[in-house]
Amino acid sequence: MKAFRFLRRSLVWVYRFRHRCGYGIHSPFAFHIVRDVIYEEDAFYAYAPLAAEPAADSGLRLKDLRLLLRLANDHRPRTGILLGEDTRGALRYLQAGRNSCRFLGTEARALPEKSAELPERLDLCYADRPEEWELAAGQLLPRCHGGTLVIMRGIHRGKSARRTWQNLQALTQVRVTFDLYDFGLAYFEERLNKQDYVINYF
Repeated sequence: MKAFRFLRRSLVWVYRFRHRCGYGIHSPFAFHIVRDVIYEEDAFYAYAPLAAEPAADSGLRLKDLRLLLRLANDHRPRTGILLGEDTRGALRYLQAGRNSCRFLGTEARALPEKSAELPERLDLCYADRPEEWELAAGQLLPRCHGGTLVIMRGIHRGKSARRTWQNLQALTQVRVTFDLYDFGLAYFEERLNKQDYVINYF
């Protein structure tokens, strides 16, 4: 099974190779996200302190956790929500990227009980599984605005996951998306033209 997964990822990497480092991207916004956030290689001040703490068993690679930190640092949310059973690792790195942000962590099925805690305007949403977003979208979309970022993990785990991601991409208010294979990034940037990018992130 591991050999099959390795082979599959290798084939995906080859297919996506031409989508590296911003090649063919003409939008300044998208080029910035790709070059200065996704592919940023400089060390952040928080990397060392976070690495010294016990790791939370979230299933995320260190590379993925650091990507979350950079996304939060770049996006600068004031309010955020994490959807999933165990998002402790993701929360640590998102908070390190924007320690002034008020994050709420919960499972989508528990949202009705936490409705009073939901912000009126949601700046960032991290969904650990596409199913979490699908369950929560009805409550969260009215709170999204022109500066919201949705981070969805596992968008290629199966047909259902891909369909959930494609439904998010198709929303009128979602203007720019990045398919990183392991993650999907959806920006509600109302000032931008609608565009979907495939990025070679491995």
